Amino acid sequence: MKLRELEFPPWFNYVGVFLTLGCNLNCDYCINDPGQAGNRKSLFPLGPLEMPPENWARALARVPHSRELPITLQGGEPTLYWHGKGLGEILQALPHKFDLLTNLTLPAAQFAERIAGAGEKLRRDAPYPSIRVSYHRAEMERLWKGRGFESLIENCEQMANHGFVVSAKKSESDIGIYVVDHPDQPIDDAMRAMAAGRIPLETKEFLGVHDGKLHGSYLYPFSTDLTVRDIHPETLSCECRGSELLIDPLGFVWGCHFYLYEAWRSQKPKAAYDFLAGQEFDFSRHAGALFADQPLKPVGHILDAAFDVAALQVFHPCTFYCRCIGCDTKIKNDRFQSLQNSETPHTSVEIRDIRMPGNVLRQMSARQRARAEPFLYRDRVA
Repeated sequence: MKLRELEFPPWFNYVGVFLTLGCNLNCDYCINDPGQAGNRKSLFPLGPLEMPPENWARALARVPHSRELPITLQGGEPTLYWHGKGLGEILQALPHKFDLLTNLTLPAAQFAERIAGAGEKLRRDAPYPSIRVSYHRAEMERLWKGRGFESLIENCEQMANHGFVVSAKKSESDIGIYVVDHPDQPIDDAMRAMAAGRIPLETKEFLGVHDGKLHGSYLYPFSTDLTVRDIHPETLSCECRGSELLIDPLGFVWGCHFYLYEAWRSQKPKAAYDFLAGQEFDFSRHAGALFADQPLKPVGHILDAAFDVAALQVFHPCTFYCRCIGCDTKIKNDRFQSLQNSETPHTSVEIRDIRMPGNVLRQMSARQRARAEPFLYRDRVA
């Protein structure tokens, strides 16, 4: 049965498809791991926790075609999905344009094999590269025996032999390198010189706590660091809703990255997926029973005929405030460049009614409290 196309409101910002959470690298800092404890490989193994390509083709056919809002394929490492063969099957099956987030540690020729001649699906007219390559210093230095950054640039340049444009100008290049500016591995002048005139190189803000200091700019107070920095011993309650379609490797839709990653640490979605596969993915009917004992619940399933993007815009109660993933609560541009063009901050989630204890409020400056007040539970603002 063909599923009806989803209707996206005009402000909708992002479609993120986590094809797999498995990866060939095991970085100390990985955004998939809420604990940032260097155990991502044991938490998110490759294997059966992936939806087959034919299911993804049916699911993603529901997404409206849009030049401005591509489907972003990510992970983990998406080129490893379905034993390395699934990425090409999905690209071939759909008429959409896609962005790809990858570490590109595969040789360019092998990457070309895995996309199975569908490279045009990863090329689009955009102000930034559609293939965004992440650099991970320690793991890539290990992999390429001390030539990590040089080898990554060379591999990106080899993509020109397989139909991709590689240019130093990011509005022209299909490929760019993005480096998280972690305090332990900052981008340096030698790296900038090496990339100059060859490929776009940009830094991404490090988000999180390092050596007791919070890094990043966030709209909501203490959204990522309240317990980590021992400001308060417990997580807080709030209400939250998302502005992005985040789909996990088994097709479940989540309201935020923390819920997605944390639920996958327990691998609970696998049993629910196996059951729903025999029920035509009727999530709406069975969700109550399947997730009754779980505090982290998905919003829906992308193969449920009843699923509607409007479900993301319903505020839901949350008791995990302060364990938010930084990319959900950081101040940033949306796809309309809102921060850059009109100084309007965007966050991936909208949070309200934060139950902020008085002892935490008293630690804020007057300016911080004034900024936080619109998001606080009214009865708790004294």
